[in-house]
Amino acid sequence: MTAENAFEAIQEENQTTASASRAPVSRRVRRVLVVGLLPVVLLLLFLQYIGVFGGNVRTVVPGRVYRSAQLTGTHLETLLDTRGIRTVINLRGASPDAMWYRSEQASCRARGITHIDVALSAVRLPPPEELRKLLHAFDTATYPVLFHCRGGADRSGLTGALYLHIYERVPLEQALTSQLTWRYGHLSGRIGGFAYGQAYAMDDFFALYRRYNAGLPLREWILTRYPAIYAQQPAALRSPGDDEAPRPSSRQLAPAGAR
Repeated sequence: MTAENAFEAIQEENQTTASASRAPVSRRVRRVLVVGLLPVVLLLLFLQYIGVFGGNVRTVVPGRVYRSAQLTGTHLETLLDTRGIRTVINLRGASPDAMWYRSEQASCRARGITHIDVALSAVRLPPPEELRKLLHAFDTATYPVLFHCRGGADRSGLTGALYLHIYERVPLEQALTSQLTWRYGHLSGRIGGFAYGQAYAMDDFFALYRRYNAGLPLREWILTRYPAIYAQQPAALRSPGDDEAPRPSSRQLAPAGAR
């Protein structure tokens, strides 16, 4: 073997050794990347599933009632046009100084769509007078209807359950499972006496009805018995609806008749 051939053989051996040593490192890097990225991908898929991305647009009754998060501009206008919406119910309450509110009103006005404000809070029990307003809106609206809150999960979930039960005669528990659900982003509630999440007041409202309905249908209970029951609840659970209001502590519901 000549000196030149020997030098080439040594080079090839060194390259083979280097490649062999790099291979385990490359495999380890790939494993680290997969293990590190998998939770991120799963989280993004979960957030997409519950509606964090895309406006949380959901069908309550096909061709008649829809729900969503806060939409503005082209996103809102596309939904209004494609679904033929004739009434928009804003569950966040009137906010004339807010850009989203002015944009929403302008989009509705340009299409001759009725715009109704109902002031609910995601973290407090719904005020009786606002529930009356909501029922009146459903009673008199030109359909199809779109209602929305900020995230499309909590206030929209409560409203969707009310609509299905009162107007479509869907059994209450089925309506709640369909509308006030983690699948649409409602990640609150109570387990025993423990409240979790921030919007457990939505679940508390229906818990009050189960406990004190006295055999009344939900609509009649809202209009006749609920105002007195609401007035007896802790102040932190019955403040006026406000998107930016501080979150209440995990207060227990007060029994009806107790002060």
